Amino acid sequence: MDGKMIVSMSMGLRYSVIIPAYNEAKSIARAIAETHAEFSRFGEPFEIIVVDDGSRDETCAAVENAREEFPNVLLIRHERNQGKGAAVKTGVATAQGDIFLFLDADLATHPSEFAQCIPLFATNDIVIGSRRKKGSEIVESQPWHRVLAGRTFNAMIRGYLGLPFLDTQCGFKAFTASAKPLFAELGTNGWVFDVELLGQAMKRGMRIVEVPVAWKNGPESRVKLGDAGNIIRELRAVKRRLRG
Repeated sequence: MDGKMIVSMSMGLRYSVIIPAYNEAKSIARAIAETHAEFSRFGEPFEIIVVDDGSRDETCAAVENAREEFPNVLLIRHERNQGKGAAVKTGVATAQGDIFLFLDADLATHPSEFAQCIPLFATNDIVIGSRRKKGSEIVESQPWHRVLAGRTFNAMIRGYLGLPFLDTQCGFKAFTASAKPLFAELGTNGWVFDVELLGQAMKRGMRIVEVPVAWKNGPESRVKLGDAGNIIRELRAVKRRLRG
């Protein structure tokens, strides 16, 4: 693990929430506070793991300040930026909860959506948020060209990799601890890590359910249209690994 652990946590936790963060100084305090408030409602022990993926702003300082109020927050720092997949992988490797969730620091999908996921773990290993499933709500949409690009990308995934999900890229996914090995074996750290994760889970016969969520477009997207070439190359590599 290329990361420096700032604080350690104890065992015996029910939930772990992983928040990957890269230059999120403006949003991370809110993400921590609102996540803490929502998970406190469940009355079971939990931790919040922020993985700072080599930020060049004051993200770490903001997390350390938040820890003064919320001591069950854990901060791990990558010395260099490695990608969202790597940050999530680091968080999962550290998580002690029976069930763990990762979500975006801008709270595009709010942690309050997790309440609907809890009963689904009685019959499922993985619960993924969806902006496309009936019942979902787009509170604030992306620009039209990004919506079109996202739908094209998802159609390509469905056809190219044979994944049945309506939305693979919503940054809100929850797992039982039995899914941990999937993360350790991921071959990509980039934007398509979700795709490989779901493909490997299907290959192993894990039970996955897609749930509608409310979603709000963040002010800054980490993925640009110019990344299309790299994404296609990553998808090809993912397909080879899924065949292996």
